Amino acid sequence: MRHYKNPRHNNKRLKYLAVGITVGVLGIGMTAGVLTMAGNHTITQTTASSTQDTGEITYKGVTYVPKGNLETYLFAGIDSPDKVTEIKEYDGTGQCDVLIVLVRDRSTDTCKILTIDRNTMTPIRSLDDDGTYIDTDVFQISLAHAMSLDQEIRAENTVDAVSTLLGGHKIDGFAMVNMGAIQTVNDMVGGVTVTVEDDFPDSDTLIKGQTVTLHGEDAERFIRERKTVGDGLNDNRMKRQAQYEEAFMPVFQAKCSEDKTFPLDLYHALEDYMTTNISAKKFSRLALLLSDETPEEKLTIQGTDGFDEDGWQTFTPDEDSLQETILSLFYKEKK
Repeated sequence: MRHYKNPRHNNKRLKYLAVGITVGVLGIGMTAGVLTMAGNHTITQTTASSTQDTGEITYKGVTYVPKGNLETYLFAGIDSPDKVTEIKEYDGTGQCDVLIVLVRDRSTDTCKILTIDRNTMTPIRSLDDDGTYIDTDVFQISLAHAMSLDQEIRAENTVDAVSTLLGGHKIDGFAMVNMGAIQTVNDMVGGVTVTVEDDFPDSDTLIKGQTVTLHGEDAERFIRERKTVGDGLNDNRMKRQAQYEEAFMPVFQAKCSEDKTFPLDLYHALEDYMTTNISAKKFSRLALLLSDETPEEKLTIQGTDGFDEDGWQTFTPDEDSLQETILSLFYKEKK
């Protein structure tokens, strides 16, 4: 058995992408098969005490109970420019560089969206090529998807890492989308208009201060580029992704309004690029739900940026911010 080698230690620096934001901003829910490995656990952070038999927790003197009728989905952008294919040899690629969690409350048909920094330090499982478990250690969460040679196992390992970060809460559906889909989705909505706020040295069309409509490679470059833009750090790129999301939603909503079958067309366009446990019907229904005028609450976890001993970027979540995010997504105050 070949012992797993941490992808951070590859000699070749891995590419970065942001295709997940393209999927995530659609708010497309995906269920079908339910992942059971995470289970329904109560929050285990040391700042909160839990009552296992009722699911109640107490945090800073306030008692909370689990919300009912929730659906939770994970969307991730994968650093592969190709369609999903069989992996024959491990090369350290396949990291998820964008992670978006969508929690839908079926009782109110409202949604909350959490964007997770790809560098978030959290326990992840190391797996051998065949998916055999080796060990669990704290790494950047993006590395969870670089384990194993099997696409489904990679997806499940990423789901497990996100569930662990969020206190063990179950993820009901997932979509892992390769970066080759960025241009497809962007161009299907007719392009996305943004004001460029950074210098893009490698582009003749993305000029700082100008308002442009992104098409083709420009869309991918705007959401994905990191090293040569601004300070070269992931936080800068995430701000651009948020900017793109804000500009994307109106044009996506317009497409859905004029053609109710558009989400289904989009689903079929993404199929070759994505590993998912969804159905086309669920995809379309939740896409239309989130294309209405009801705003979604958007969450982020605060924390500290840094570097590990090998010079790779890290993001250490603030314990209180993480706890409060979990409470906002999955709990309500006890009456």
